Amino acid sequence: MSMSNATFIPEQEFNRRMHRPSTRSSSSWAGDEERAEQLAAQQQHIKQGWSLLATLHCVLLPDKVVAAGAKSFKRPQVEMLARRWQHHCLEVREAAQALLLAELGRLGPKGRKGLVDNWAQYLPLYTHTESINPHAAHKEPAEKAAKAEEEFEEEEEEIVRKPSSLAELKRKQTTAVVLLGVIGAEFGQDITSEGAAGNKRRKDGDSRKSSVVEGFTLSASNNLARLTALALTHLLLSPPCARLPAHTPLRRAAVDLLGRGFTVWEPYLDVSHVLLGLLEMCSDADKLVPSMSYGLPLTAQADSCRTARHALTLIATARPAAFITTMAREVARCAAAQQSGQPSPAYHALQKGRAEVLRGIELLIDRMHNEVAELLVEVMDIILHCVDQSHLKSKGLNEVFPAICRYNQVSHCPATRRIAVGSHTGQLAMYELRAGRCQSLAAHSGPVTACAFSPDGRYLVSYATADNRLSFWQSTAGMFGLGAAQTRCVKCYSTAPMADVARLNPARLARLVWTNSRTVTLMLADGSETRFNV
Repeated sequence: MSMSNATFIPEQEFNRRMHRPSTRSSSSWAGDEERAEQLAAQQQHIKQGWSLLATLHCVLLPDKVVAAGAKSFKRPQVEMLARRWQHHCLEVREAAQALLLAELGRLGPKGRKGLVDNWAQYLPLYTHTESINPHAAHKEPAEKAAKAEEEFEEEEEEIVRKPSSLAELKRKQTTAVVLLGVIGAEFGQDITSEGAAGNKRRKDGDSRKSSVVEGFTLSASNNLARLTALALTHLLLSPPCARLPAHTPLRRAAVDLLGRGFTVWEPYLDVSHVLLGLLEMCSDADKLVPSMSYGLPLTAQADSCRTARHALTLIATARPAAFITTMAREVARCAAAQQSGQPSPAYHALQKGRAEVLRGIELLIDRMHNEVAELLVEVMDIILHCVDQSHLKSKGLNEVFPAICRYNQVSHCPATRRIAVGSHTGQLAMYELRAGRCQSLAAHSGPVTACAFSPDGRYLVSYATADNRLSFWQSTAGMFGLGAAQTRCVKCYSTAPMADVARLNPARLARLVWTNSRTVTLMLADGSETRFNV
């Protein structure tokens, strides 16, 4: 449990507030550096104390009490903890999440199966955005809906019983969505479909550790994974109304669980709609940074924004290929809609969330360098759509978005305002920033290892270890500078094959460095250097 700003000492609380980042002069800050370090150390000590307290008394204590022979010990109620999965108080939220996960883990597969069977009957049924649950189809006044939302936060129940009122039914439905979402997201990662292979494993007595919950298998009769995914998606994409305001604990819980269990929900989701909905929710992140960074109490909007940003990060890192290809497809759709003069809602969501998309791409480049390398052309499409194109007129790509320049397969020529990207399929993508178009060239028979523009931009050189070939390319404009530029191969060289290519880091196999406008040096990972003239 993280309680970085919690303290019972009034003096320390006063000092913490006094030293919160503000508009004070730099000279005042310089004089207080030592005191600020002491306060930071004290806060870290307090945080460690709270974490130790939470670990000992919230997770380990039940096992110790039961082991000592206590028979009257009452364990925490999972439905009560599920209602506080996204409580507005961060400390209560983190405690509820830690306790719920620990209790679900203690229950084991059979206990979780019992919970699924008990709560599945209350899971609302949705087709895209409309509820088809006969109980949920009744209209409720706004006051009753607000009262039910408060009861979702406050009331506790000991057993699952038949609801006696419409408000109680709504509360059970919201609890069922969160509880089944947690079970599916946290304990459904290793679940496989129940086919012949699964039956054979059971017959053979395979004892591999697994958290199989029957309702979350792909071929289960009630298909709880699909129904839960639809319910979570509905809560994310449903427009704000009196019954479901824009920033509520229930909507935040749905966003959080979509990110946590994306690998489980993905077969049943429209990934484009989910990503665009998350981008819409966290599009105002820059405006909310002060309250998110300085330890101030989170507003409901800032809390939703932070949760959506975290969900985007989880989705991107869990399925980088799905994230990149989906965003590239939406970028292409938005470009087509913009040319036709009929921007779609997806266009506005993507425009508002450009900063978050770039943040996600940069995160993937840092954490999953090799996975992104296989989709460099799609990544460049996304980057060029999201960055400010005017910056590329006066700055290099390494200044505008330096992360992408870590790849030797990417080269930018500021003089001619062209970008070249070598793809995993052997194609060369040539982006003409002035004309706003892209030309694809069949350059190599395997993945392009490196490419680079000459200093004057007249030539482009590409190299691939797959076919051990180095090629020079030249672009010629049409007559009088009109028409599309034509790029052709003017010279090819065969290179010596590299030994033990499979053992080397793909990102550092080779570099191409121009020594002058007509000579390039091929620097291989084995330390050899070879010069080639165009």
